[in-house]
Amino acid sequence: MSDALESILRLVAAGRLTAEEAAPLIAALDERRPPARPTAEPAADRARQVRVEVTERGRSVVNLRVPLALGQAAISYVPGLDADAAARVRDALARGITGPILEVRDEDGDGVRIVLE
Repeated sequence: MSDALESILRLVAAGRLTAEEAAPLIAALDERRPPARPTAEPAADRARQVRVEVTERGRSVVNLRVPLALGQAAISYVPGLDADAAARVRDALARGITGPILEVRDEDGDGVRIVLE
C-alpha cells in the first residue's frame, strides 16, 4: 500500500475526511497504476459501492456504505479477515460484481456482511 493511500485512510479513520471526500483522491491514486485486465461484465452492471453491515447479538451496530475505491483500499485493514476471505473479497472488488460477497455469523448473533452495490 502506498504512503499516500495510507495517509488518506488514516484521515478517514480519524474523521477528518468523509468516505465521499476520500473517493476521488483514491481514484486519482488508482489512475497512476497500470490498467487492470478487462472484465466480461458490462460497465453499467458493475458495483460502485461497498456496504458493510456488522451485527452484535442480532442487533445492527454498523451499516456503512462507501465508494468502491475506498473499499478496495481498506480491505487490508479489516481485523480478523482470514487470507482466503480477503482474497475472495479482493477478487470480487476487482471484478466489480454486485451482490453479497462475504457473510459471517456466529451462534450469538454477531456477524459481518459485505455487499457490493
